Amino acid sequence: MEQKDDQDTSYVTMADILKEQEELEETSRAVLGGSDEKNCTYTMGYVGRQALYACLTCVPEARGVESKRSGICLACSLHCHDNHELLELYTKRNFRCDCGGKRMPDVKCKLEPRKEEENMKNRYNQNFSGLYCICHRPYPDPEDDAEDEMIQCIVCEDWYHMRHLDVDEPKSAKDYAEMVCGGCMEAKPFLKNYVGKIEDTNKTVLDDTVQVDVTGLDESTAATPSDPETAGPSEPKQRRLDESNVPAEDLEKDKPTVSLDICTKPPMAADKDEKSYKKGASFWVEGWRKFLCQCKACIELYKQHDVEYLLNEKDTVKHYEEIGKQKHGTDGNSYEQGMQMLGQLDRGTQVDMLTEYNRMTSRLREFLDQFVANQQVVTRDDINEFFAKLNKERRETTSSGPPPYFCR
Repeated sequence: MEQKDDQDTSYVTMADILKEQEELEETSRAVLGGSDEKNCTYTMGYVGRQALYACLTCVPEARGVESKRSGICLACSLHCHDNHELLELYTKRNFRCDCGGKRMPDVKCKLEPRKEEENMKNRYNQNFSGLYCICHRPYPDPEDDAEDEMIQCIVCEDWYHMRHLDVDEPKSAKDYAEMVCGGCMEAKPFLKNYVGKIEDTNKTVLDDTVQVDVTGLDESTAATPSDPETAGPSEPKQRRLDESNVPAEDLEKDKPTVSLDICTKPPMAADKDEKSYKKGASFWVEGWRKFLCQCKACIELYKQHDVEYLLNEKDTVKHYEEIGKQKHGTDGNSYEQGMQMLGQLDRGTQVDMLTEYNRMTSRLREFLDQFVANQQVVTRDDINEFFAKLNKERRETTSSGPPPYFCR
């Protein structure tokens, strides 16, 4: 068999292609799996979380005019806006489809044509105009060569370059489950109290929380333990859970059980404390929302700041993604199926297939590079035309003589 040149970075194997397909399928299941691809979600009202798109073909003004921003559901993107210039917005919470509605009066929704009520509760951040982060740039950015991942804030749901968060990046994605950007940390200051107090939810749980009786207090003015002028000096401290003496199953069971009259929000750590909140974004471990205080005063606080969804475990992107994976079942992905089928072929056929895959991917890369260079959108018709041409060339090569010989 031909030896692979170690310096040849364009070399692509069958395993590479199938592995890439596996990653694409995993992303697709995560983003689209929990959404309905056949029915418009308008009649469902403000859906807790769903995949959304913005159509710049139908509403080009959305690029520069905030009041023109709009969003459509997955089904409408497929049935009403096929071959349009769409912005993939990942997922957003509490949103009702705008396709054919007040924000898109010139569009006729094919799936749910009667949309007379304005979607007053929808929120449209800069993502609906194709801009992201504090740098207000598109993604991907044609003028930015820096390799940097983007991460979504779970409060404002905007996306941020990791380098623009002005904090030390976690060592790995396994070190955190969610992120709150610096702007939202300032806008929701009570979250600062929990920084450094929630680490691994299987190990440490809100040590030294403060116990406060808020019974009978007016909920809109109830004191919180982070306010030294109202908390009082005689409030007893308690260790919420002593894990050294509690079995793991009991620990998990006891976590959510909090009295509505006992505030468990920890006091702000001193600035000199190593675990105190530092300015900027904050990263949170999986399950951290369970330990947000749910006393009457804090519940009122969440209402005032419009973040009651933080107490809803079904609000998390992970929960949404799990629904998508369960919806698609566990029959295996293309990578597993493809490698199993490849292993059943004789060696000669394997080599021929691998070579043809390498040739096809090389041609496809050249084809797509033209669109990148000309800043054009690749349509379904373009892809169909490419493969039709490829099949025609293959048939002509086969009919004109024996197939090319490959070293084995």
